[in-house]
Amino acid sequence: MKAEEEIYAKIIDVIQDIGGMGATIEEISKAMQLGRHTLSKYLNHLRADGRISYKQIGRAKIWFVSKSPLQHIFLLSEEEKTYTEKIFSRILSYMPEGVLILDFDYNILFMNRYLTALYGDCIGEKYYHVFFGSAYQNHSRIAEIIDGSSEEVESLEEDKEGRILDIKARRVENPDGSFSVIAIIHDVTEKVKYEKRIKNLSELHRRIGESVNRSYTIHQLCSTILKNLRDVISFDFGDILIYDPVKDMLLSYAQIGYPVGEISGAEEWKRRIAMEAIHSKEVIFFDFFNGGKGMVDLELAQAAFRLAGEYNLQEIYAIPLKTKGELHGALLILCRPGRTISEGDRSLLEGVSEAIAGGIAKIKAEEEWKLKANAIRISTQPIFMTNLEGNQTYVNHAFMEMWGYKADRDVLGRPCSAFWKDEAKVEDVLTTIREKGTWEGDLIALRKDGSEFNARLSASLIIGKKGPFQLVAAVAPKN
Repeated sequence: MKAEEEIYAKIIDVIQDIGGMGATIEEISKAMQLGRHTLSKYLNHLRADGRISYKQIGRAKIWFVSKSPLQHIFLLSEEEKTYTEKIFSRILSYMPEGVLILDFDYNILFMNRYLTALYGDCIGEKYYHVFFGSAYQNHSRIAEIIDGSSEEVESLEEDKEGRILDIKARRVENPDGSFSVIAIIHDVTEKVKYEKRIKNLSELHRRIGESVNRSYTIHQLCSTILKNLRDVISFDFGDILIYDPVKDMLLSYAQIGYPVGEISGAEEWKRRIAMEAIHSKEVIFFDFFNGGKGMVDLELAQAAFRLAGEYNLQEIYAIPLKTKGELHGALLILCRPGRTISEGDRSLLEGVSEAIAGGIAKIKAEEEWKLKANAIRISTQPIFMTNLEGNQTYVNHAFMEMWGYKADRDVLGRPCSAFWKDEAKVEDVLTTIREKGTWEGDLIALRKDGSEFNARLSASLIIGKKGPFQLVAAVAPKN
């Protein structure tokens, strides 16, 4: 094998020495002092390896050393290719990824059909100009291979059309001693966009979750959500409006991006658009560069066009904020020309809309509970709560005064039956409440000092969505 390799190397040297125009078999035979038949076997073997090739000129074959074997294969006609070259050329041509070969002057020597479909046939042109529209050689990391700082590189790069290319390239030595760059290139734009949407969706859910878990008012929550949305998805103006189903009206709780001083009529126009999303329980989208796409109702169209005219808008996007069919408000996103909401961003917004609605619902419930808790706390009527075991978990100030206690520790955690004369009857009352949900009747209360008074007790079982059940009872002293 070593002797054959020495012969192969000498044949290549001879062809190069004869000249750049190639050499005939007679010239090679004379220089090598080999018979034509023996030399022909060596030449065919070298050709099968891709190290040399020939051009048919009349009846003669002119042999030359391949600078780039892959490029050489694609320059041959089908009749001139060996069986292996035919199979290999078809594989490269129809690969679902791009194959690119460059010389060390950045000239494109070969590009397969995947790349010609994207950039056209650009053989002989500069790689950095064709792919990136740039006049600078170091626009791509392939420059690291050509300047010798790297043997191979892998990178994600954006081309002149905004496509994201996954490029894997390495240096290869050609049979004539020169070097080329072979790169495998894949358009991963959609994959990168999808991964970015997933990342953004995760980040939005995280931020919304953090906001909901803080002690925010609804206004603070909505303002924080709008800011987080704008950080992740670029838009010009945004609103969150809270829906009151009893009055069938919307109240603006947070805005972002608007100039100081609201434009006359703008609030009403926004409410009209948001209310349409609320009533239809569907996303409303207007695109004013496509003839006001999305408009059906005349009154709605007038509101949308007026709002677009005042703020120079290209798109209006209204999303109902709902949880399992329960409506809590609407999210409005407004964009000027040059900053539109992509389909991916729309999907992202709709994906987090339920989380936003859930956060609003949670804060609303907490605020309503605080109001009710304050009403219970300051009520002049004694009120107490127990767990299902009958141990007291809450009493208001009126209860403490009526029973003659000063410290909560003397009351909380104790069985509620301890505060009534007939403890057995109280246990029966608790059983009835657990089974039927309510109880109302007369009992004799027992104060701290042992004195008694007649009272009317009204009690109900509170059934919450989460956590343990509670019993709440109101006491009305009887004269």
